Amino acid sequence: MSYKVEVDFAPMYECITSLNAFLWKQNHNAMDAGKLWVREVQEQFAPRLLQKMREIMTMTGDFSLSPYIWSCPGERSVDGFLNWFDALSPGELYEIAGRFGQSVPSNLSDLRSSASEIIREWNAGYFSGIDPRILTGLQQEADSRRAQLDGSNDMEVYEQATEGMRLYPVEGLKQAILIPQYHSRPLVTSSLYEEFVFTTYSCDAIPPEEGRPAPALMRLTRALSDETRLFILRLLAGSQLNFTEIVKGVGLSKSTIHYHLIALRAAGLVIVHTNGKSSSYSLRPEALTVLPERIATYLKS
Repeated sequence: MSYKVEVDFAPMYECITSLNAFLWKQNHNAMDAGKLWVREVQEQFAPRLLQKMREIMTMTGDFSLSPYIWSCPGERSVDGFLNWFDALSPGELYEIAGRFGQSVPSNLSDLRSSASEIIREWNAGYFSGIDPRILTGLQQEADSRRAQLDGSNDMEVYEQATEGMRLYPVEGLKQAILIPQYHSRPLVTSSLYEEFVFTTYSCDAIPPEEGRPAPALMRLTRALSDETRLFILRLLAGSQLNFTEIVKGVGLSKSTIHYHLIALRAAGLVIVHTNGKSSSYSLRPEALTVLPERIATYLKS
C-alpha cells in the first residue's frame, strides 16, 4: 500500500486558517501569534458580528471547506472561490462532499450560505489587509516543497514538511494534500477522509528581522528549556509511546501533556506516528544533532 503526496496552496486556504485560528480559543495559547494577535483583531469587528461568527462556526462543526477549495477549478482567491462556491447547486455541493466520504449535514445549502457570509465579513475586516509577504511566502514554500517530490519520496516529504508527522499507508488512503499555513503556526492539523488527508503545516512565511533568530530556532530552544519536556524526551528516547502511556509516565494531567507535546512537535523533536486514527510518539534525534550547527550559524550570521 502507498499514497501520493500533493502540495497545494491558494489564498483561500489561508483565509480559512486565519479565521479558524482566531475563533478556536483552545489553540490560542499554543499559537505563535497568541492572544495578543487575537485581541488586536477583535478590535476590528463589532461585538455583534463577532458573536455571529462564533455561532456560525459552532453550527458548522467539523464540516471542512478544504475539499471544496481543492476541487475549485478556477481562481482561488477569496472572492474567486466564494463566487464559485456560492454558485454550486445543492446537488453539486453534495457530489463534492460525497467524493471525499465527508459526513454531509442535511442543511448543507444553509451551511454554505452562512459560511460564505462570515468568510466575506472576515475577508473585508481582516484578511484582505494582511501583509502580502505572507501569501507570497506561502506560495514560495508550496513551490519549493512540490519540487522535492520525485515520485518515490512522498512519505519523506510529508514528514519533513510537518517536522515529524509520519503518515503510514493504510488501506483506502490514496492521497495526502499538504498545505502550508502561517496564521496557526506552529500547529499542524489534518482532516481525514476515506481516501484523502488534508494536512496544513506550519510555515514561517516572513523572514525574521535582521539579526533576530529564526522562529524555528526559538521553538527548538524553548522546547528544550522545560524540565517536563526534557523528561518526556527521555521517555521517548527508547520507546514509542501513545498519549496515554506518556501521561502515565510523566504523572501530569492530559491537558498539560497535550500542551508539552505540541511544543515538542513544533520544535521537530518528536515523531508523531499516524496509522489510521491511532497515533504514538518517539524521539526525533536529528533535531538534536543539528542544534549546535543551527546556533553556530545564527551567532556567526
